Amino acid sequence: MWSAAPALPTLETMVSAAVAAPSIHNTQPWRFRFDPDTVTLEVRAVADRGLRHLDPTGRALHLSVGCALLNLRLAVAHFGREPVTRLLPRPGEPDLLATVRLGGPVRNAAVPRLYEALWRRHSSRFPFSEAPLPGAVAAELAEAAHSEGALLSRPGPGGTERVLRLFRDAERRNTADPDRAAESRRWVHEPNAAALGMPPAAIGPQDFWERMPLRDFGA
Repeated sequence: MWSAAPALPTLETMVSAAVAAPSIHNTQPWRFRFDPDTVTLEVRAVADRGLRHLDPTGRALHLSVGCALLNLRLAVAHFGREPVTRLLPRPGEPDLLATVRLGGPVRNAAVPRLYEALWRRHSSRFPFSEAPLPGAVAAELAEAAHSEGALLSRPGPGGTERVLRLFRDAERRNTADPDRAAESRRWVHEPNAAALGMPPAAIGPQDFWERMPLRDFGA
């Protein structure tokens, strides 16, 4: 019966998939609640985990929760249910960013590959090779973005240099701001020291030639 709530282990796996998403400084600024009456998962933002200096408007916090929401939708679909998603469903509760109702049989055939990939995802700040991106992969990425209502485009040489220049300016500003640098340092920790934050090994090396602007997280 499609209106029935799933078993507890299934719900736990769905939420585990959601929290495997990337988030700014690995702050994991989200909370989940299941309503058995409506068979709906609520996705809330946790303002206390916001970065006051680095992300004063909460934009990165919302992007982080959006990543968790995508993973949650994939997990719901993996277990055979259609994820019926509503964004900002209750204006009086601004921290409630989305709800995902477990609907009828799933319709998206592309879910299995994405669901398997989300468990292998991890942030990497190490250099990429200089091998060109295959055209078929670029087209597939653009199609995936389009399916989510977004537009993915690749800038040419001039546009790329403008983007890099913006990143350089932003990183210089972050480095020169003592409050931003201190806030970043607070989220860098030794391995296994905490579930939140970033181990130093995940930060990656700096570019000796300074061709690519890379965050050093105040380290």
